[in-house]
Amino acid sequence: MTETKQVVFELPDERTPGYLRRMKNLAEFQKAQKSTVDEVERFEKMCAFLSDYVKEPDDPEEAREALMDATKEQVDELFAMIAGKKTIVPPLSGESLETTTQ
Repeated sequence: MTETKQVVFELPDERTPGYLRRMKNLAEFQKAQKSTVDEVERFEKMCAFLSDYVKEPDDPEEAREALMDATKEQVDELFAMIAGKKTIVPPLSGESLETTTQ
């Protein structure tokens, strides 16, 4: 049976305190990804980085599973929003991605 899970992201904007810290964390993540050869380790680092922006589900394992089921387009869009390259501002309640798990 197919179960639909929703992951809700809380995406700050330039006016949210901690902007430079988030940009530093993004730069550190990108640098670590470039220097990591092991693909599995790269995926784990990506999930850990993105999990900082997950508001729901609260359970870290459920959040990780929902992230793993996201499409490439959804992940690319999320990174664009985190980096401030996307002009669409997510709603105040957070941006939602619906993913399907089996």
